[in-house]
Amino acid sequence: MLNFRQLFLAACASAALVLTGCSTTGDVDATHLTIATTESSLDHATALAVAEYVADQDIDVEIQHYDEPNEVFAALEAETETAADHATVGVVTAHQDPAAEDTPLRVPDSLEIFAQAPAELGLVPTASTVTAARFAQHQAEDAEQPLAPACAQQTWLHAHTPEHEMETTAAALAELGCEPEFEAAQPTDADSYESMVERLTLEHDTVALLYGVDPVITDHGFATLDVVTDEWPHSNVIAVASPELEDPLTDQVDAVLDVLDSDAATSLLRGYHNAHASSSDLDYTVDNAIRYWLYTHGLVEQLTVTNISTDND
Repeated sequence: MLNFRQLFLAACASAALVLTGCSTTGDVDATHLTIATTESSLDHATALAVAEYVADQDIDVEIQHYDEPNEVFAALEAETETAADHATVGVVTAHQDPAAEDTPLRVPDSLEIFAQAPAELGLVPTASTVTAARFAQHQAEDAEQPLAPACAQQTWLHAHTPEHEMETTAAALAELGCEPEFEAAQPTDADSYESMVERLTLEHDTVALLYGVDPVITDHGFATLDVVTDEWPHSNVIAVASPELEDPLTDQVDAVLDVLDSDAATSLLRGYHNAHASSSDLDYTVDNAIRYWLYTHGLVEQLTVTNISTDND
């Protein structure tokens, strides 16, 4: 069986990644790229895809991990002097600011978004079919506040939204009479991700707030609860950097994010998680999964790995 921790450390420390493929035109001035990202599955998988793609330009790549988007932004803001051949960008999920008009993505004014994936990352309350059926049954018991009894005994895991940004979602739920117990979950590695899936499967009245693009929802036959989510903040994967960064390298980063729509995000995550969990004799690694994803989305020409992602596309 593959050792996940070895895979994860190897992926995080990867530099000078080599991949044969195609690329956009234009000479890249930078020869070294640092990608700041978080350990969130989608952030990490997207950062790896960017790293694999730009490495085809003979660029050394280093990935730095932080706990949450604000730490990525702070690291980019703190960078005052860099070598002329060195570029630093952030690849991260940015959350909307519900307090601002038009709910823009929450990014410091000192940084600039130069690429944004089209995938709209909306949270959905995900549970087993048993929990969803119990939820619907409780809803019918109280005509005035149908969600109150349904939520009273539930534990909701929030895996993607930082603790301080859960207030908007919790307030919107409370207005509907739904006030469950909230619990932070961090499915940033294979063990914790599988633990979350196991809890959803085996523990009744356990709900997880997951992005609708998460493949675990369809792959494990989970259901989504009938809750109005219109007022919940949405998120997008973005590439961000200092406004002073003017390098053709940004076009390479944009090329990867540009194809990351909802279906592509689902297939990227499916391959990423399946590679972590793989026990195949083929030694199918995360890098293999990322390369295959790039190939299936027309970003590289040469297919060098076999698809065992079980993607349904």
